[in-house]
Amino acid sequence: MGLAMRVRIRDSVGLDLLVDDLLRSGCVPARVDEETVHVIHPHARNAKEAMTELSFFLRAWQARHPEVVLTVS
Repeated sequence: MGLAMRVRIRDSVGLDLLVDDLLRSGCVPARVDEETVHVIHPHARNAKEAMTELSFFLRAWQARHPEVVLTVS
């Protein structure tokens, strides 16, 4: 089940890093613009699982890249 989550980063280099890491983790990122990417977790069984796993991934990613500010919607 695919739940799209919108992630915005005010740093195009940070967005490139995030997209690469999302791809490696099996997610499907789709760039919207230079600061925004839609992310789908295609292996989640339902929307709740997708949101939980993507939220966990993004918190862990943010901890590894504290200089990059991201927002999720």
